[in-house]
Amino acid sequence: MENKAYKLNIQLSDGKIIEFMPEMVHSDLSALTNNQEIIQRTERLILVQLSSYTIIKLRELQMIIYKTLNQLRYHQIASKYYDTELS
Repeated sequence: MENKAYKLNIQLSDGKIIEFMPEMVHSDLSALTNNQEIIQRTERLILVQLSSYTIIKLRELQMIIYKTLNQLRYHQIASKYYDTELS
C-alpha cells in the first residue's frame, strides 16, 4: 500500500501511544487468509476509514477491522479475527 500523508497513532490499552503502520493491518489479515484479493480489498477499505483519524484506540481499530471483514461478507474470516483479537 502507498504511504499516506497523514500520521495516525494508536493508543494501546495501557495508554501507551504507538505509530500506526499499514503493515500492521496487512500482517493481521495475512494471518487469517492467504487470499491476496481478500487482503487487498479489506486493507483498502480499512485505510480509507482510518484516514479521518489522527489517534485511535487499539480496540476501536480492531472493531473497524472486524466490521470491515463482515461488511465485505468475509464472515468466516471475521469470526476467526474476532476469536483471536477481540474475545
